[in-house]
Amino acid sequence: MTEDYQNTRVVAKKTLALIEERGIRPTPHNYAIWFEYLQEANPDLTRAVNELMAKNGKYSEKMGIELFNRFFTRDREGRIIQETNRLVQKSMDNVMGDLKRTTADFSSYGEQLNNFAVNAEGMSQQDLQNMIDEIVDQTNSMSDNSSQLQNGLDNASREIADLKRRLQYVQKEAYTDSLTGIPNRKSFDTVLSKEVATAREKQSGLCLVMADIDHFKQFNDLHGHTFGDQVIKLVANTLAKGIEKNATAARYGGEEFSVILPAIDLADAVNTANDLRMAIAAKKLVERSTKKDVGRITMSFGVTTYAHPEDSMAFINRADQALYSAKKAGRNCVKHLQPSTV
Repeated sequence: MTEDYQNTRVVAKKTLALIEERGIRPTPHNYAIWFEYLQEANPDLTRAVNELMAKNGKYSEKMGIELFNRFFTRDREGRIIQETNRLVQKSMDNVMGDLKRTTADFSSYGEQLNNFAVNAEGMSQQDLQNMIDEIVDQTNSMSDNSSQLQNGLDNASREIADLKRRLQYVQKEAYTDSLTGIPNRKSFDTVLSKEVATAREKQSGLCLVMADIDHFKQFNDLHGHTFGDQVIKLVANTLAKGIEKNATAARYGGEEFSVILPAIDLADAVNTANDLRMAIAAKKLVERSTKKDVGRITMSFGVTTYAHPEDSMAFINRADQALYSAKKAGRNCVKHLQPSTV
């Protein structure tokens, strides 16, 4: 028994014991998260689990789904892409095989036609008739082969088109938050990296908004996680509808959201954040089962502008600092923070 195998067994036992001790549902998702956590092989996952546990006090199913989508779906995406590549290669191999066979048949057919042209003059009528019959048979065969090749190409085209749609669906799924339907953290990272590169290249404006639902834990504690999910959906929908087409609203994690605002200055970005804040505060919350009015949602917003040529992480950290200032100021407000270099 190797040392690696022994270590894996130890971690597996610890994982099962931890899940049982904390009353966590023993699902594959939860097992994968806590096995990886106890293995200490993924510092990003470890940090995310610690932060969420410190913030929420205990592990929840919602937290598990969020962690799994963030850290494990990329493996699934990679497997699907690998399988799709294999199927595309198989389809192409089939077409190439048909093409090679048809090419060989065409070559043989050409040789026969050439022999006929060379020898026709000295042939007897019977030999000439036999040769013509053979050429007719070969021509019909070539026609069949051409049809088979065309069918093969048509089938390959359909297969590849289906595989392309499959990849597009997988990509969309990987970059979309499953609860709200807006871009997820992975999409946020990708878009922000692209917009930062554009801002550097064009020396253009770029602003970032980080926002957090105020006292969200109270919604869950008082009305349950299902109601909390509805609140998150409402916020996501309001943010997405309240921004320009070139902007991106994403669910950053839990009850935290982000908005990327390209080609805009800080003053306009603060105005946009205030518009979003007021649009959300105007929403009336009603519990569906009881029809009871349960108040309104408020959010805190932090806004900053990009400072050339900083990296994305410094940009995000400064927006987070502005968000913290908004919370410290009593929540339900917008605070902005200028880069120290501006």
